[in-house]
Amino acid sequence: MRAGLLALIAAVACPLQSQQHARPPKPAPSAYVTSKFGLAMRVPKGLHICVLPKNWSGTENGTVLFLKPPSKCVVKSESDSSVRLTLGFAPHIMLRYRANSGRQDHFEGKIPPARSSMELASQLCAKPEISPQFKLLDQPAVTCRSRLPGEKVQVVLFALYDSGRKWLIVSLTTTQASLAAHERVLEKVASGITACSAEADTKGTSKAPPCPHGKAW
Repeated sequence: MRAGLLALIAAVACPLQSQQHARPPKPAPSAYVTSKFGLAMRVPKGLHICVLPKNWSGTENGTVLFLKPPSKCVVKSESDSSVRLTLGFAPHIMLRYRANSGRQDHFEGKIPPARSSMELASQLCAKPEISPQFKLLDQPAVTCRSRLPGEKVQVVLFALYDSGRKWLIVSLTTTQASLAAHERVLEKVASGITACSAEADTKGTSKAPPCPHGKAW
């Protein structure tokens, strides 16, 4: 897996050892809606979240669902909503989205905006493939798999949406022993994500229905 992908998703849930400013996780709400980026997600029962700090003012670009509740959530003022710090490792699914405007890579320089979901995955992953197992935004998902240190594994799904103006990455990080069971949860989460008309779409260019009531958390 390329360094660019690791930079995007490896720090989603960072296990820490210090117990300063720690609090327990909470059950995940049944729905997640970002009207800013035009996505809605149905959340299966039994998942947990680490709640963002009160009066948090960082950048909204995703969230983390824990398949097993972490022992504690670490409260810090992270600038990225898809970074949720924990004490110790807990299997999780990360939802991350952003405008498809290209990016600067430390190794490869300027990376242009992707023209397809496969190109997006190829920019970040060595061997992407179309998976018949997973669907993302009603399409067979472009998928990457990798092994991580400590008997951990990662499955990452990629998609462009909103006529290619935005991208979505959904990743599962778990142990090899729990992979089969947790892939079934990933299937439910990914198939429950739909595009909706974002609040910034004042010209009516989106073909998606209006976003339902709800919020990002």
